[in-house]
Amino acid sequence: MTTTADRVTWDDDASAGAWIAPRLGEFGPRVDGTVPRGYAAYACVPHPGWDDDVTLATQTDALAAALAPFTGDQPVHLALWTGHAFLYDHGTDPRASSGVAPLVGWPEDEQRPTPEEIERAVAEAWEQLAPTLVERPAAPMLLLPHREYHLWTGTLADAGAFRDHEQPPNLWWPEDRSWFVGTEIDAAATYVGGSDALVEALCTDPALRASRAAPSDRMLFED
Repeated sequence: MTTTADRVTWDDDASAGAWIAPRLGEFGPRVDGTVPRGYAAYACVPHPGWDDDVTLATQTDALAAALAPFTGDQPVHLALWTGHAFLYDHGTDPRASSGVAPLVGWPEDEQRPTPEEIERAVAEAWEQLAPTLVERPAAPMLLLPHREYHLWTGTLADAGAFRDHEQPPNLWWPEDRSWFVGTEIDAAATYVGGSDALVEALCTDPALRASRAAPSDRMLFED
């Protein structure tokens, strides 16, 4: 396995997720386009709004805590969509191949900086930003309809591996596949499939504001 940024240990192959595609519905905005069919119950966990006191990272922590009694100490598989801007190509300079760039500026009432000052400020900003970026692994990706993911195996706590980017895993599930968490790109909610008892626990957890869902429901998306 290959360790990246001391955050996660990427899987060498995508075999852990081979079971997912046959259980997905048609690609699209329905819940079963992201979360496999076949679970006894499903839940919708809406993402925090701009005026909420919680963040997506802290909500992910709360979701992981709620899943813990149904998981035990078994391994958890996690998948991250390859298109996130904080990822950069394996073996390249993150300043050249990532989808982000530092932002520098000066107060309008100050004298315009010289080109040398601007160049120095940008270089200093890159020194702070570059260590937060994540190198894509040199390993086969999990290929699902119209989506490609990098896989790693860890524990429930690894759902917070990229919290400084406010990005939970897009997909995560335990070794026994007894539950599954899916967050589609640009979705305004995360969806969970599992047992009726698990979904009931999520729906009664005030930190999650979850409600029951169905595989045929249309997912919530950002405006």
